[in-house]
Amino acid sequence: MKLVTDRGWAWTPAQWELMLSLGPGWGAFDETGLLATTLVTPYPEMQAISGVLVGSWAARRGIATTLISNILDAGPSVLYATPMAEALYVRLGFHPVGATKSYFGVIDGAGTAVTRPATPADVPELAALDREVSGFSRYALWERLVDPASSYTLRRSDHGLISTRPSGGGLTVGPLIAPDAAAACEMIADVAAGAGEVRVDTGAADVAAFLLGQGFEARNGGCALMVRGAADVPGDRSRYFAPASHALG
Repeated sequence: MKLVTDRGWAWTPAQWELMLSLGPGWGAFDETGLLATTLVTPYPEMQAISGVLVGSWAARRGIATTLISNILDAGPSVLYATPMAEALYVRLGFHPVGATKSYFGVIDGAGTAVTRPATPADVPELAALDREVSGFSRYALWERLVDPASSYTLRRSDHGLISTRPSGGGLTVGPLIAPDAAAACEMIADVAAGAGEVRVDTGAADVAAFLLGQGFEARNGGCALMVRGAADVPGDRSRYFAPASHALG
């Protein structure tokens, strides 16, 4: 959390705990303590890399490159890169296959009532839908998301799912799976109504247009979805309207 504060990240202890329950974390240390981190979430199809965080006092020493290079031999990899970091990942053999922008705003009024709470009994169906759309086999993630102790709130519709987690004074949406953009917008409106400021990370033009029409604004410059060791990410990404998170893919 010292690194998080130093770099102005929004990650919470609960997010670190979730990530470390799903895969290993690596750190660079010297006599003063922890200098940098990176996390790996291993899926059978490819590994998701995240949490690449270097303290400002340890910057420009090649530490991030060393940490990431340590894990690349495990197989195909996927990550989301900020504009500042994209050049580093290109040098490491990654190439962009998509992008998201972050939209922030408020939706007032009542929900659309198109979603309902998910339960542990829904996990097999939700995990199968996620595998079909995101391309990742991650049953353990869905068991964690539907756990009442989780910081995530998971809801489903007849043909999709949407999850939210606390962020600041509001919520972050993701993952969001829907049959089309119109359904995705209805699901966002349902969970966002009255929730305070809501963040949605999406690369879908129709969803972005809906959010901008609701008064949302784009911030943070967006993130590039990048892969190494594969031509593209798996799954039917046309129905994947917001990632589980930039860390989880």
